Amino acid sequence: MHSFEAEYFKKERFFVMKRLQSSQWLLSAIFCMLLLAACGGQSAPTGATGNGDTSNVVPSPTPHTTSKTPTAKKPTATPVNIAMKPKPTTAPIVVPTVAPTTAPGVVPTPVPPTAAPIVPAQPPVSGGNSVQSAAQAVFALINQERASKGLAPYIWSAQLVQSAHKHNLTMAAANQLSHQLPGEAYFGDRERQAGVNWVAAAENIGVGYGDPTNASVGLNQAMFGEQPPDDGHRRNILSTGCTMVGVDVLVDTAHSRIWLTEDFAGI
Repeated sequence: MHSFEAEYFKKERFFVMKRLQSSQWLLSAIFCMLLLAACGGQSAPTGATGNGDTSNVVPSPTPHTTSKTPTAKKPTATPVNIAMKPKPTTAPIVVPTVAPTTAPGVVPTPVPPTAAPIVPAQPPVSGGNSVQSAAQAVFALINQERASKGLAPYIWSAQLVQSAHKHNLTMAAANQLSHQLPGEAYFGDRERQAGVNWVAAAENIGVGYGDPTNASVGLNQAMFGEQPPDDGHRRNILSTGCTMVGVDVLVDTAHSRIWLTEDFAGI
């Protein structure tokens, strides 16, 4: 009896184990089906449009154009020959004039665009004497005025003194204030005749009365006191293009006048 029951329970356990194994296989099969169903339910490719049904998807046409997009031409540069502006050869020139009964005044005179042709100068006249002390007083004043503006002093030029003296004699002979009198070379040519091969040139002239030093210094002070735009004499005194000066003060005993010429040059 006991042997029969033992055999029975052994067979019963065997069948239970078989059912458990069958259940495991069934569960595995169901799990695999669920995985397959999940993979099949993924969205269609990104290129399609619609509600998930790809059977009626119509692809968008590719844009097409028949006209060729114009290509901008690269700009080309045209070479240009630029001529350098020549360095000016003359500075603005103005003529100071003084009325007999009033303080010295000045009247600007424009510089001609080109130098006048060289012509024989008038022969010097007698009766005029240069006053060196007056000329040196004017020279010292000019450099004081330049120093007040932070400029280097002018260099004294004996050659420019010669040019200035010749012009004073010519003005005294004609008793006329001018940068160029009939038969006289223009001031730039006069400076070259004196041996100054300038690249910049200028001239201040004036006429006064009384003591030579007081008259010539007063004339120069009036020139330096000019205001723009009528300040041609002042610009000559403060020139950065000229580096040297020659000053001549002439006593005209025939007409009781004091003639002043300041010739400037840069070389």
